[in-house]
Amino acid sequence: MIRMACHSLRMRHTMSTQPAAVGRRLFASRWFTLLAGTIFGICITQLFRVPEHAAPYVPKSVGSFLRELTQRSGGHDSTGNIQHHASIPAWKARLPKAEAASTNTKEPRKILLDCGANVASTVQLFRETYPDGQDFIIHSFEIDERLTPFFAPYPNHVLHCPTGVSNKDGNMTAYSELVWSPNKGLNNGKDMQWGGGSLFAYEDEKRDTETGGKRKLSHHRTVPTVDLSRWIQENTAVEDYVIFKLDVEGAEYDILKKMLEDGTFNWVDKYYGEFHGWQPVTGWDKKKKDKLVSDVQKNGKPFLSWAAEYRTYQDFDTMHPPLVSESFVGSPGTVYSGCTAPPSGAPRLTLAVLVGMNAKAAHKLVETIAAHSSRMPVTLFLYGDFVETFPELVTEWAKTFTIGMREGQPFPLGHFTLQAQSWIRMGLVSTIQRLSEVDLQTAYYLPEHVTDAVKSEAKYRGLRIIQPTASFPPTHENWLLSVANYYKYRDVERVPKALRVIANQLEDKGGIVSLDSDHPDSYMISVFLMDYLVEKSGYNLVSITECLK
Repeated sequence: MIRMACHSLRMRHTMSTQPAAVGRRLFASRWFTLLAGTIFGICITQLFRVPEHAAPYVPKSVGSFLRELTQRSGGHDSTGNIQHHASIPAWKARLPKAEAASTNTKEPRKILLDCGANVASTVQLFRETYPDGQDFIIHSFEIDERLTPFFAPYPNHVLHCPTGVSNKDGNMTAYSELVWSPNKGLNNGKDMQWGGGSLFAYEDEKRDTETGGKRKLSHHRTVPTVDLSRWIQENTAVEDYVIFKLDVEGAEYDILKKMLEDGTFNWVDKYYGEFHGWQPVTGWDKKKKDKLVSDVQKNGKPFLSWAAEYRTYQDFDTMHPPLVSESFVGSPGTVYSGCTAPPSGAPRLTLAVLVGMNAKAAHKLVETIAAHSSRMPVTLFLYGDFVETFPELVTEWAKTFTIGMREGQPFPLGHFTLQAQSWIRMGLVSTIQRLSEVDLQTAYYLPEHVTDAVKSEAKYRGLRIIQPTASFPPTHENWLLSVANYYKYRDVERVPKALRVIANQLEDKGGIVSLDSDHPDSYMISVFLMDYLVEKSGYNLVSITECLK
């Protein structure tokens, strides 16, 4: 009985432990591992799956973040700030609209044919200064493949390189400049890196593959050529607005002759270029060259010179007439370093911000000023590149502030005004163009330094030159900041020192106070400065317009 009872107990124990043993064997098997892994993978996939109609997350750029932030913040009303909308010159009515060109291929397009593109100097000059230049499709033809990187920054652009333009399709030998080195020597008697080449060369230049003769044309190779007359007819329409720039070191004679024969000038609206009468072009003597120039003028299109290396073209000033607006006060080309004295009462003062290319710092300072309870009139002076990079932000700012201008781009301190006058002109016109693209116009220009060239260009452009009475950070040698007098201190100790420097520059006479947005302390002192100006200074706070009256 006892043995039977024990056996019965062992049987029940064995039966109760069998499922556990089976489970252990199952969990330890490879099949279970495979099955579990599959189920886990499906779960993870479903967990991170993006729904069919959900848009994927795209990180926002700094620019788009600033634009959205500005739009959310809304505008701030400020009396005394008048914006001027850019007027449209009559000649621009001929140009098709950019929207039409980009959305409907049957609509007229704006096209620049850049033949002899070199180091993209024409592309740069055209994009920076030509009216509606940003809207043109540019086709650049260049024979030197080593120059290709120069074109990489430009959108809406097609580079044909290495490709020579000619009067026929085929292949020709191209002669291009020797790579620069310290002992390269003079190029055609001048110390320059031309970056150029030609399909035509003198016999000694052809033979000399070491130095390339007097023009250093030692880089010889075969390149394809395209019948430019045929290419224009096949790739543009008569209805398109086509600007044709031809600077191809002698190849122009064969090209223009065939264009006249083919009637291709019917496809061209404007012709810029350069003739190279001295080039040794096969089959062309001086008399024949001169006759072709005359034939082009009579039967083709009037010829206008284009010299991108000098930052100019023949009708530059015609394309950029002086700004005219009865709403602007002051006299073009005149330097204003303070406000005009009122007949009676407190001296006038106006506040300005020199907006740098650091958009984050600029946005922080401008929004802080806009939020001040005084809503005092303020002028923002902008680089052309800032306007191009952040057009929506500038448009939003223009609802609150008066907009002034700086140069097209920042230069290392002091270097902009050292340049030749045509470079200075390009810098001013570039900013005027960028502002017109957001429907803004200004007559107030704040240069880093005033020279005769700056005054001359400003006068022709209709610009009033603004020079701050007091600036932060100060630029006059009497007020320069140093470690000893400023930077060794905490920010709470810097604030009164910065404000005192500004107040001392004003000498209780009022004037124009500028804050540079690139200096982080401009933000730190801005509210305290405005509090002082409103509550303690005794100045009459006015707009730039009232300041100059």
